[in-house]
Amino acid sequence: MENKLLVPDIGDFDQVEIIEILVKKGDKIKKNDSIVTLESDKSSVEVPSISEGVVENVNVKIGDKVSKGDLLITLKSTAQSEEKPKETTEEKIPPVTEQIIKEAEKTLVLKEEVEKPKIINKKKESVEKIEVVQNGDIDPIETKEWMESLSAVLEKDGKHRAQFLIKQLIEHSYKEGSGLVLSRNTPYINTIPPEKEVKSPGDQNLERKIRSLIRWNAAAMVVRANKKNPELGGHIGTFASAATLYDVGMNHFWRAKNNKFGGDLIYFQ
Repeated sequence: MENKLLVPDIGDFDQVEIIEILVKKGDKIKKNDSIVTLESDKSSVEVPSISEGVVENVNVKIGDKVSKGDLLITLKSTAQSEEKPKETTEEKIPPVTEQIIKEAEKTLVLKEEVEKPKIINKKKESVEKIEVVQNGDIDPIETKEWMESLSAVLEKDGKHRAQFLIKQLIEHSYKEGSGLVLSRNTPYINTIPPEKEVKSPGDQNLERKIRSLIRWNAAAMVVRANKKNPELGGHIGTFASAATLYDVGMNHFWRAKNNKFGGDLIYFQ
């Protein structure tokens, strides 16, 4: 059975841009797993799957603009994707035929040994491949050619053409299975050197999934409330942008109230 995952009701929005595709063809996903990330003027939201199965086709790409009811992903149900192995029945060869086959094989082996030419053994020369690595670059010459090509595009066609080509390369790389996704976040420079950073003690994949569900529920709650009272509004963008901060703070930093401590008093602005 084929399931089609469509853009759900995300409120009074039209032509919302897809900034991230979180699955690819052949992936097995479960219900509530995030499939794409949509970005509007107010916030970015990960859209969860409403059913489970195997991704048969990704019908959108990064940069596409979608609205309510547009097709995102085509799923094949798990029961359909698991094909039953075909039963093979071996036919029993009669004894007389089997004896004839064995005699023919013996004749062929003897003939090959007689006609087999003598092979002179030659020592194989081993050729070692030397890779020159400069700052993690295994092929500096190729890298230089790519850089020169990009510089030529910038000089001849301008920055918009160069940005378009880079975006197409990243998208093609992702479709080919590199796992590289176009990022629109500016790089963050931490005051702590990377080698001194302490690894998070929690399960980051689980925390991200919980955070995505909370953000999705918040968006759905505001959309439902606005249908009853359009003047209600809701700073869903403000919440979405700070959701990670709240999540990490609640799970790992802020202290709760107990019999010896009154708990951390936090003021959000």
